[in-house]
Amino acid sequence: MRTRIIGMLILTVLLGGCGILGQRATPSDAEMATQVAQILTAMPTPTAPPLEPTPTQPLPTVVLTEEPTVAPPAETPTPLPIEPTATPPAYPPPETVVPTATATVTVTTQPTPTFAFTPPATDPVLKLGNATWTDNMDNDRNWPTGADQYTSVEFRDGVMRLTGLTTTDGWRMTWPKVADFYLEATFRTGECKGSDRYGLFFRVPILNTPDRGYLFGLTCDGKYALRRWDASVGTRGEMITLVNWKASDAINAGPNQVNRLGVMAIRDRYALYVNGVLLTEVRDDRFLEGYFGVFVGARETENFTIQVDQIRYWENPRP
Repeated sequence: MRTRIIGMLILTVLLGGCGILGQRATPSDAEMATQVAQILTAMPTPTAPPLEPTPTQPLPTVVLTEEPTVAPPAETPTPLPIEPTATPPAYPPPETVVPTATATVTVTTQPTPTFAFTPPATDPVLKLGNATWTDNMDNDRNWPTGADQYTSVEFRDGVMRLTGLTTTDGWRMTWPKVADFYLEATFRTGECKGSDRYGLFFRVPILNTPDRGYLFGLTCDGKYALRRWDASVGTRGEMITLVNWKASDAINAGPNQVNRLGVMAIRDRYALYVNGVLLTEVRDDRFLEGYFGVFVGARETENFTIQVDQIRYWENPRP
């Protein structure tokens, strides 16, 4: 661009210098150079071409959000009532009388008297009055049902049906825990023979792991025994026979028979009854309180089933 401007200026000077009709002589080279220098000096210095505008970065897109909606506080649901894990006793134990005032006295320590325990030869129920707790087995509210490795249980027609699934004794437990008591249950046998057995399991220390306690049972052929089981002894447990299997005329032997088993436990003494008749008495102090239940063992008859029609106990009996 600058070269073109210079060329045009020089041409103008030459033309101007020539004049018209030869009125002025052509300038010398020195004069021409001087004029061109003067023209160039007088010209303004061209500036650099303007820069292309830099595009402005677009503003960030702002996403409008809705105003937060404040939800009303949710109503807190009313929890359902907790199902009871056990049913209260049919007959609550007597209340403990608390004295309103205690006199200050000097007490001389005396040896604890030994309770004179004389088991009645006849039915204890005739003397004990109302039971502390009774379950007539009309429903399963006090018992676990279904099948496990050893037994199955169902309630039907007003009785518990307990079936032995193996030759090993298996039991089901209920929830009361007692120390001294008279406990009895009414059993009806189904088809059975020989050493098929059933009865009471009592003074079990821990309800959730019933692996210790006493078993008072009958066989289908009319024998009774008292055994002590403790699975915590050794690797296979320990079964001690306190009363060996023995026949009794008080037992209704055979299939489809009804027998009422009772045991009076006072401290370390046990009196065994069948149908209200005292069979024998024995002492053992391994377990002095605990839970109770019923057991069955299908020793000879597959799926030997017993019906339990009622179970009840009297706490702290004084025959």
